[in-house]
Amino acid sequence: MRRQRGPAIDSVLMMVLDGLVLVRILALSRPGEMSRAHAEAVADGGLADIISETGDRLTAPGNFRGHRDRKTRSEALNAMATCLALGAHQPGGITWAGHHWCVAAHGNCPHRSNQTA
Repeated sequence: MRRQRGPAIDSVLMMVLDGLVLVRILALSRPGEMSRAHAEAVADGGLADIISETGDRLTAPGNFRGHRDRKTRSEALNAMATCLALGAHQPGGITWAGHHWCVAAHGNCPHRSNQTA
């Protein structure tokens, strides 16, 4: 009997997403960009809808074959990166799929070896 593990996020996918999140974190520092991104995240058909409709397809190989599908993959990745970047600006940052993003020092941060609370 084989022991089944939980679903793992593809390491290449996480490497791409990690880079996109860092770019979005920098973009959110521009004047007005934070409020625009918040509005885009919750708008009807916005970032949250994109993620809920297509985000799960990112982890299955071969789900994005045609030109339209590649555009959908790009939209989903960018939506996830923007939402994770928004989360990185919250107190304590955000952790998802074993990765952590934050923009301010906080206690128990996995990125800091000498943690202070």
